[in-house]
Amino acid sequence: MPLTTATRPLISVVTPVYGCAACLCELHSRLVTVLKVISPNYQIVFVNDQSPDESWNVIKSLALQDERILGINLSRNFGQHTAITAGLDRAEGEWVVVMDCDLQDMPEEIPRLYAHAQAQKLDIVFGRREERQDSLLKRLSSRFFHATLTYLSGTKQDAATANFGIFHRRVILALSQMREPIRAFPIQVNWLGFRRGSVDIKHAVRTQGSSSYNLRRLINLALNIILAFSDKPLRLVVKLGLTISFISLCFTIYIIYRGLTGSYAVLGYPSLLASIWFLSGLLMFVLGIIGLYIGKTFEGVKNRPLYVIQSDTTDLTPEKRYAV
Repeated sequence: MPLTTATRPLISVVTPVYGCAACLCELHSRLVTVLKVISPNYQIVFVNDQSPDESWNVIKSLALQDERILGINLSRNFGQHTAITAGLDRAEGEWVVVMDCDLQDMPEEIPRLYAHAQAQKLDIVFGRREERQDSLLKRLSSRFFHATLTYLSGTKQDAATANFGIFHRRVILALSQMREPIRAFPIQVNWLGFRRGSVDIKHAVRTQGSSSYNLRRLINLALNIILAFSDKPLRLVVKLGLTISFISLCFTIYIIYRGLTGSYAVLGYPSLLASIWFLSGLLMFVLGIIGLYIGKTFEGVKNRPLYVIQSDTTDLTPEKRYAV
């Protein structure tokens, strides 16, 4: 039976879970405190992205105590943004909050996001981190990535915003139609349009666990996102090839001129070898970029599901729910 406005939760919170078992109880407690201020009719969706710790057991325990919690256990680690998609597909609220589980996104900021959306009649409100409580390397790499993506995509990308925000259901329904395998939640939301805004929020220091995004994973994520959301690298390669061809043509004309005037001197093989190595490397680079795009296209045409759910908490009976 489809949900009606009367039965639908006013607000849902979706949070992907990985390596944060120690802070889930505190996260739940703080969410309940702030969500009750907005409405007693809410939903909390925890998506366990095959966390290596006891996260799923903690989620099941919380779901036994609170019927407004939906726990989803993915069959393997699909990545943060795919886990967000899994949660959004099951979120039922008229408004949906997306946030990380490590408490750096503070639940106490949710009422401010909701109030701003209501006051300004917005569909999207992102939380803009005034002062990021991350390492210097992570802040610098984030700024570099967003600046690069802004240049390549032609759309403004803000390094101060991440996943944390509140979104009207019409935005979530539109986003659910985007089923490409490479997921980047804030970038996809920005592509949708709609009425949007932002609120400056506090960003807390991480006290539990550590980020799963090491340098290698960050580089791979950035490369995937750039390849998925921009074809500008291909156009830049075309421009580079045309520039090199033009320079080569000018140099050829210069050599013919020197030969006809009798002033041409043979410089030997070093310059020839350098040119061969340079052009060979450039060709391999160009073929590599084309190969990456073909590879991403190959992944897309497989039409595999974005994620696989191993289990969820909907099978918990009322007797089990209130047994703990």
